[in-house]
Amino acid sequence: MRFVRLLVMFVVIAFLGIALLVGTLKDKAELSKPRGDLETMTEDDFYQGRFVEGTIYELWDNFADMEEYDSTFGIKHNTRVTAQYYALPIPVLDEYKFVALAISDSSKQTIAKKMVKETDAFYEDGTMPTTELHVRGKVTKLSGDGLDYLREYAEYMDFDAGDVAAFTINDGNDGSSSGGTLIIAIVLSVIGLGGTVFMIVRRVIRGK
Repeated sequence: MRFVRLLVMFVVIAFLGIALLVGTLKDKAELSKPRGDLETMTEDDFYQGRFVEGTIYELWDNFADMEEYDSTFGIKHNTRVTAQYYALPIPVLDEYKFVALAISDSSKQTIAKKMVKETDAFYEDGTMPTTELHVRGKVTKLSGDGLDYLREYAEYMDFDAGDVAAFTINDGNDGSSSGGTLIIAIVLSVIGLGGTVFMIVRRVIRGK
C-alpha cells in the first residue's frame, strides 16, 4: 500500500507540473507577441490567453464580486472580496459590447468606483469624466455564473445578452511572474516524473 500511495503522489505531482509547464510556455509564447491595445480593440481582437494593456476612460457597474471565506463546521466567516468585476464597454461600430474587467488591487478598485460614478454622471447630465485607469492583464474566457451575471446586467441596462463578449480581462495578471512559474513547473515535473520512474523501477527490481 505504501508503494501505491507514493506512486500516486508522484504521478499527481507530475501531472500538476506538466500542466503548469504547458500553461507557462503558452504564456511565454503569447508574451512574445504585441499586447492588445485596449483603446482600439474590438470583440474580434479578444481571445483566451491574450495579454492586453491600455488606458480606459469609461467603466460601467460592478456587477459581481469574487469572495473568499473561512469555514468552521460549515459556517462561513471572515468573508473578503478578492476581486471586483466591472462591465467594460468595447467599441463595435456605433454600438456597445461589454467584457468583464476583474480588479484585485484595492487602490485600483477605488479608482474604478470613482469612474463608475463619473460614467453615470456623464449619461445623466453630460458631465465629462476626468478619471482614467491603466489596465494591464490577461484575457480569459468568461463562463458560468460570471457570464450569466454580466448578461443579466446588460439586459437590465436595456442591452441584449448578445451584447456581451464572453471574456474577462484580469488586471494585474500581466505575465511578469512567468519566469518564476516556469522554474516551479520544471521542478515539479522533474520531481513527479523522476519519482514515478524511480518507484516503478524499484518495484520491478525488487519483484525479480
